[in-house]
Amino acid sequence: MAEEEKNGRKNGISRREFIKGTSLAVGGVAISSTVLGAACSPPVTAPVANTTKPTANTTTPPPTTTTPPKTIEVIKAPEGFITLKVNGQDILTKVEPEWTLAFVLRDKLGLAGLKVGCDRAQCGTCNILVNGRAHLACSMLAIACEGMIITTIEGLATGPNLHPVQKLFLENQVWQCGYCTNGMIISAVSLFNKTPKPNLQQAREAISGNLCYCGDYYRQVNTIVKGVA
Repeated sequence: MAEEEKNGRKNGISRREFIKGTSLAVGGVAISSTVLGAACSPPVTAPVANTTKPTANTTTPPPTTTTPPKTIEVIKAPEGFITLKVNGQDILTKVEPEWTLAFVLRDKLGLAGLKVGCDRAQCGTCNILVNGRAHLACSMLAIACEGMIITTIEGLATGPNLHPVQKLFLENQVWQCGYCTNGMIISAVSLFNKTPKPNLQQAREAISGNLCYCGDYYRQVNTIVKGVA
């Protein structure tokens, strides 16, 4: 051992000194590595509390919109159809340009109380009320009567209750064959609408366009002059 130390001394350093130096060197590397790692690592900072106060909802509400009023769509009648106001009802019916009102009322709408005698506006059996006045349906085109208020003999009564003029003719038994009676009643109603208390001359003029096939006019005229209650 003494010889090794001696030999070591000869070489300039002993073994013990070499081992001590090596330990220091290793320790120094370890310390240097720790310091270097700490220096290169990102700094650790404590979390900062969120001190931002919540802001109020300042979002502007969408503008209110008003719903526009609904428009009423006018439904037009199909081509070739018209709406007739008959006996208080609106009736949609097909017509041809040449059809008379008498033909439409009788043959298309089934209002057979309207009679067609001469079909030339001479006998008065096709009398109806148009806007309250007596008119001959055989001389009127149906297509020209849209919007007019039309009343036939069937429309005078209210359910089972007869019109006062119908009662008047019934009570005085003014008919014989009865074919002209409906037209005469319409003429009488038209007269009473204009003149509540007609005289004899006015009664004669009112039914002058009604042909009585039986030739009896006196009873009709006298009945109209009596008037309704």
